[in-house]
Amino acid sequence: MKRIYLHSSDNEKISVIEKLCREQKIEIRMLRESDINRTLADICGVKMGSARTPAKAPLLYGLPELLIFFGMDDKGLDLFLDAYNRSGVEKIQRKAVITPTNLGWSLYELAEELGKESALNKQ
Repeated sequence: MKRIYLHSSDNEKISVIEKLCREQKIEIRMLRESDINRTLADICGVKMGSARTPAKAPLLYGLPELLIFFGMDDKGLDLFLDAYNRSGVEKIQRKAVITPTNLGWSLYELAEELGKESALNKQ
């Protein structure tokens, strides 16, 4: 099952991503602020064995704009991203692919890691 998880308040981005998902037969699920301390495994419905305890978000932490890919191979990911880039809509900076390594992370941990990577890429 190909799936995209999205958190954005930009209606234009949401509309474009929903359209691309319909065209490419990708399920889309919207992330909510209340998902911030859930693990990616829990969000994706993946069973995990014993895992470490994920970090919790500080009080009043605001979930940033995120685009997360689950169950997509490289070709499908490239196809989606190429179409998204051609749409002309402003890019979502924090993007990730669900991996065995990050499945045990909280959504907060993923957002923070992506923020660090984004900051490094701007230097």
